[in-house]
Amino acid sequence: AVTDSIYMGPWLADTIRQCDGLVDRMSYWTFSDVFEEQGVVKQPFYGGFGLIAAGGIPKSSYNAFKLLHRLGDERISVESNSVLVTRQKDGSLVVAAWNLVPPDETGPPKTIHLRFEHLAGSRRAYISRVDRDHGDVHPAYEKMGQPRYPTPEQLKALRQAAQLPPAEIRELTNGELTLDLAPDGLAVIEVK
Repeated sequence: AVTDSIYMGPWLADTIRQCDGLVDRMSYWTFSDVFEEQGVVKQPFYGGFGLIAAGGIPKSSYNAFKLLHRLGDERISVESNSVLVTRQKDGSLVVAAWNLVPPDETGPPKTIHLRFEHLAGSRRAYISRVDRDHGDVHPAYEKMGQPRYPTPEQLKALRQAAQLPPAEIRELTNGELTLDLAPDGLAVIEVK
C-alpha cells in the first residue's frame, strides 16, 4: 500500500530551511487530499500530498505545520542544516529540529545536543514532537487493518490517534539539552 510521507519529503525540508515564520494561509488544494479532478477517493491514505486525508483525518504533515506555527518572528543564525532557532516577541526561544529521511529510504535515529548561551536563571524546555509515535495516524490505521472505507467509529478513532500529545517538559541542565529524534521526526522546543 502507498503511504503518505510524514513531511512530504524534500519540499518540507526546503521549507523548514528557508522558514522565517510560516504563511498564515494555504490554498484548499494543499490542505486537503480530496480533489474534484481525481474523482471519489477510494481510501484515506493513498499517497496524496494534502495535509488532511479523506474523512477529516489530520496527517502528520498537518501536525508538523501546527508545530512549526509556534516558531518566532525573528530567526537566529545557527550552523546546522537540521535545526532552526527563532525568537518570539517576548524574548523566548523556539527551536525546530528534524531528522528527515529521503522518500522510500530508512534511516537511523539522531541525537542532537543544543546549547543555549546567555540564558539567565533556570529554564524549561517544552518539547513537542511529530514522528511515528507522536501525532502520526499511520500506526493506528495499520493496526485496524488499513480499511479501505473506515466506519464512522474507525474515522473517529483515527482522528483521535492523529492528535498531538502534550509537550514533554524538561529542565535545561547548564543551558543544555540533549534530544533523540526518530527517523522522519520533527521536534519543536519552546524554551521558557
